[in-house]
Amino acid sequence: MVQEKRISVGLDIGTTKVCCIIAQPDEKTNGMKLVGAGLVASRGMKKGVVVNMDEMVQSVEKAVKLAEKMANVKVKNSFVGISGDHIRGINTQGAIAISKNGPPITQVNEISNSEINRVLDMAKAISLPIDREIIHILPQEYVVDDQGGIKNPVGMVGRRLEAKVHLVTGSSSSIKNITKCVEEAGIEVIGFIFRPLASASATLEPYEKELGIVLIDIGGSTTDISVFFEGSVRHTASIIIGGNNITNDIAMMLQVSLEEAEEIKLKYSSAKASMASTDLDFELPHGPEEVTRHVSEHEVSRYVEARMSEIFQLVKTEILRSDVKNPLTFGVVLTGGGALLRNITSLAEEVIGGPVKIGIPKGIGGVVDIAASPIYAEAIGLIQYDSIMGEDFNLGDSEDTILRQVLQRVKDWFGELL
Repeated sequence: MVQEKRISVGLDIGTTKVCCIIAQPDEKTNGMKLVGAGLVASRGMKKGVVVNMDEMVQSVEKAVKLAEKMANVKVKNSFVGISGDHIRGINTQGAIAISKNGPPITQVNEISNSEINRVLDMAKAISLPIDREIIHILPQEYVVDDQGGIKNPVGMVGRRLEAKVHLVTGSSSSIKNITKCVEEAGIEVIGFIFRPLASASATLEPYEKELGIVLIDIGGSTTDISVFFEGSVRHTASIIIGGNNITNDIAMMLQVSLEEAEEIKLKYSSAKASMASTDLDFELPHGPEEVTRHVSEHEVSRYVEARMSEIFQLVKTEILRSDVKNPLTFGVVLTGGGALLRNITSLAEEVIGGPVKIGIPKGIGGVVDIAASPIYAEAIGLIQYDSIMGEDFNLGDSEDTILRQVLQRVKDWFGELL
């Protein structure tokens, strides 16, 4: 089996799960059709950082093999989602004189892609710590002379071009460790995508990003945020609290194992305690020599609400840091495993304010159960990078990465001629 040219692969590596999605273009719908999926428990990852290389490689291999078997193809390369405490977002800007072999001050010149690349290079030329690298360069707007709010200045004329951008950076060592794990599993990393940006490509409409919306991806150990306004990314952040913290709270308060606490959370809890019954109780797991204990759904939900309220308060703080003066018309979209908690939208509306909804992946056909779940929003967003994300987001690839990809494409081209 060989990876077909038109196959797209997304690899979502998280603290609780590793998910591999394989898709191909659907000629009937002009969208993507899911042809393979693999989901396994994650081992070796904690808070977005690799803590056990061997376990992480095994988890990736298992997820990929399941997806390969279902799709009957061999995966050679993939986009990979990334998150964690090491991720940082920053707004910056750069400016250049538009010169075409003449005096830039007196001569008005046409803007081409060359000028776009030069001004983006200026915008990203900021002083970063030696252990950090750029993952994304996300243009917000361009300014030609004194005219701002321009999304695409190619073809326009002027003397000075300015770019306002949002940079997403990450720890070089963390990125290299994840890269090594994926490559040891036999897969080349095409590029890394920050989790909420991938989820956004699968769940948000262009008009939502234009009028203002916040995407919150609630994972096992992190809650990732991206704020969109006027069609561009205004703020990104990663909070090191997620669904696992709720599980830990339940395990400690009820004195049960983490596995039992996770099952209780999914089966009996509500994100709002007031919407859980005080009369409905259930029996807690116990050994043969232990006394039988019961607890109400309301009591368990109190622990869940306390932790989720903390998460949403931290999210609200990050939203205020986005420096968006206008109200975010479309409020909040929730994705990730944490979005499956009962009544979570009601709690989010109460704490954050504004309308809240669950983000369901769009533009994908095939396995309906997978395509309709917020758990798979990131992985599905990763496979849509070429058609959706590529229009909005740029990868901050190093020269070595770009050269390696070009050489691989040339190698594949020659291979097709033989």
